[in-house]
Amino acid sequence: MPIVRTTLIRGYPEEVRVRLAERLTDAVAATIKAPLDAVTVAFDEVEATNYMRGRVPRTPGEALRPASDIVLQFLRLMEDRDLEAARRHLHPDFTMVFPGPSHGTALTKLEELVAFAAPRYRFVRKTIETVDESYRGTVTTVFVTGTLNGERPDGGPFEGARFIDRFEVEAERIRRQDVWNDLSLTLASTPESRG
Repeated sequence: MPIVRTTLIRGYPEEVRVRLAERLTDAVAATIKAPLDAVTVAFDEVEATNYMRGRVPRTPGEALRPASDIVLQFLRLMEDRDLEAARRHLHPDFTMVFPGPSHGTALTKLEELVAFAAPRYRFVRKTIETVDESYRGTVTTVFVTGTLNGERPDGGPFEGARFIDRFEVEAERIRRQDVWNDLSLTLASTPESRG
C-alpha cells in the first residue's frame, strides 16, 4: 500500500490540492503495480511563517491552470474565429502540423491556418469525445479526440470526420499542435456514395 506524503505551504486552493493528489496517485499507479484504491496521498501543510528555504520565508507558489482547460478554450476560440483571443494562448515558438503529403503541413500563424482551411471547408465544429493529459517535466501533453462537422466549400454539410489533436502546453502556453483526421475522406465522399 503506497503512501505519498507531501509538504505544502498552507494556502493552496482546494481545487489545486485535489488536482495534485490525483496526479500523484496516477503517477504511483503508472509506476508500480498498485490499484488506485491502495494509493494514499496525504498533504502536510505548514504555515508560511514555519517554512523557510535559503534563509528566506516562502509563500505558496502560483498554481498553473489545467492544460486541458487552456486547450479547450483555444479550440472554442478558433471555432469562433476569434484569432486575437486564441493567439493569447500560444507560445511565441508555436507550431501546428496538419495532415498532408509527406510529413504534413507545418504552420506557425493562425492566419496561415485560416488560409490553409479555406479551400477545404467553410467552417468546422468539433464534437469532443475525450480529453487526456500526460506529463513530462514542465510540459503537459493534451490529447483531444472526437469528430468534425461543418460545411463544405460548396455549402453542403459534412459530419463524422474523426480527429485526434495533440497539444504540448508549457507555462500555460501552447507550444505545438499536431492534428490527425480523416476529413479528406469525409469531404471526398458525396451524398450519392454515402447512399
